[in-house]
Amino acid sequence: MNDDDRRTVCEELKHMVKAWRAITQDKHDSYIGNFGKQPLKEVFLVSHPELARSFQGPNAVRQFQDACGMEINTKASIMFTHNDLVSPNIILSLGQNPKAAAIIDWAQAGWYPTYWEYCKARRVRVDPYYFDNTVQEEWFTKYLPRNLDPADDETYYYP
Repeated sequence: MNDDDRRTVCEELKHMVKAWRAITQDKHDSYIGNFGKQPLKEVFLVSHPELARSFQGPNAVRQFQDACGMEINTKASIMFTHNDLVSPNIILSLGQNPKAAAIIDWAQAGWYPTYWEYCKARRVRVDPYYFDNTVQEEWFTKYLPRNLDPADDETYYYP
């Protein structure tokens, strides 16, 4: 794909992300977790069974951050998150002028703090056999910030 095609796909992807992030919770019944207040299915938390739950109530973000050992003073809201926005999960149409056709692999999707999607996407690495490190670095630095609101991942992901 040339750079114009990549920019076009990014613009389409940005609209897709905006659509799922527009899904809202009942503001009187907020939680961090999978649909229906089910436990989180975040692969980075698998080795921490105490985090395999939902966090509920008006201080759900603080509960989640405390449970993860995150000392973040910034207030964050809760948004619906795909939670695995990596290149192999972005399906493009075939042929000239490819389009963003679909986003797949929603297994980890759920309600997370607003910063989570960006920070998680910056940390996930794909096997270099499929996507070499140069392509991945270009995704992280050039294209991902066009699709998600950048967050300071050192503050939010590794505080």
